[in-house]
Amino acid sequence: MLFVTPVGPLTLGYIENSLRCQFGTFKVDAKPPKKLAQQLQRYLNGKQIDAFEVETPDGPPFAARCWEACRAIPYGETISYKDLATRAGSPLASRAAGQAMRTNPLTILTPCHRVIASSGRLHGYSGTTSPQSTHLKRKKYLLALEGL
Repeated sequence: MLFVTPVGPLTLGYIENSLRCQFGTFKVDAKPPKKLAQQLQRYLNGKQIDAFEVETPDGPPFAARCWEACRAIPYGETISYKDLATRAGSPLASRAAGQAMRTNPLTILTPCHRVIASSGRLHGYSGTTSPQSTHLKRKKYLLALEGL
């Protein structure tokens, strides 16, 4: 299922039996659950969604813990990569937490845009740190949707 946003297309669906939600267009093997698609559309329309009902995707154990901890960040709030690493059980692994966010297969559903640098600056989205990048523009857009 394709969603049109001001910062590019967003695709939601299953690939090889794994749910994916990522910016860009790609072919999916199966449609997402209708309720999840409706929740995502409401979110993109600026409505508060406290939590998306998704399972933690398969991945390395620390990344999976980061994804779970990230989904617990309340709507309209941010935390640092260090805080995320701490919540995932490894307080000294802020760079690894950043890598987990970079490889997040469920963007928005696992709200990696809510994780920012300890300085309070936006730092990285999909592995990009350039302030002019499309990726950071997406992060700014998603935070603005949440009033941040």
